[in-house]
Amino acid sequence: MKDDEAFEAVREIRVMMEKSSRFLSFSGTSATLIGAYALVGAFVGHSIISSVRYVPDVYSVPMWIGIVPDIALVAAIVFVLSLSTILFFSFRKAKKMNYSFSSGPAYRTFLNFFLPLTVGGIFSVALLVAGNIGVIVPVMLLFYGLSLINASKYTYGSIFWLGCGELVLGLICAFFPGKGLLLWAMGFGILHIIYGIYFYFCVERHSGK
Repeated sequence: MKDDEAFEAVREIRVMMEKSSRFLSFSGTSATLIGAYALVGAFVGHSIISSVRYVPDVYSVPMWIGIVPDIALVAAIVFVLSLSTILFFSFRKAKKMNYSFSSGPAYRTFLNFFLPLTVGGIFSVALLVAGNIGVIVPVMLLFYGLSLINASKYTYGSIFWLGCGELVLGLICAFFPGKGLLLWAMGFGILHIIYGIYFYFCVERHSGK
């Protein structure tokens, strides 16, 4: 009986320490939905690019410049939907678990995630302005992977491996820029779906959170 009480006390202390030091409101459902948004965005982007690819004078600069606003709009919609989904499911899970969504660990997690991501976004815009379109996708994948790895120290450690996967795809894409859209879909789409399913069944359901 005393052993059970000691075990329960240790478990409660561990939970309290996790609440005070780590952001535990991440949801596997949000990761899966983000992956779905990315795949839809990649499909729409492919359709837009194909409208240029199959016309005379296929690689003329004016034609490619003409689709940049459409591609940027698709990317912005995917980003806004993804961010809204993360915030919605994280807030709902935090409320369910009686966690404070505005806690120190949450601030540290989002700061460490968005700082590299913001730098990568600005760098991507600079590349676009300079006409270096071919390296934008690997830059996006690489900075996103670094953002995940950077934030994993303050939340679930398994996010580190998702970040590593993004880095690998980003490096591959740097060597094969012609496969940029495919690798973008794999990184932001398929990897997220796989990780979301893993997280839901192996972490959330297993821990009961």
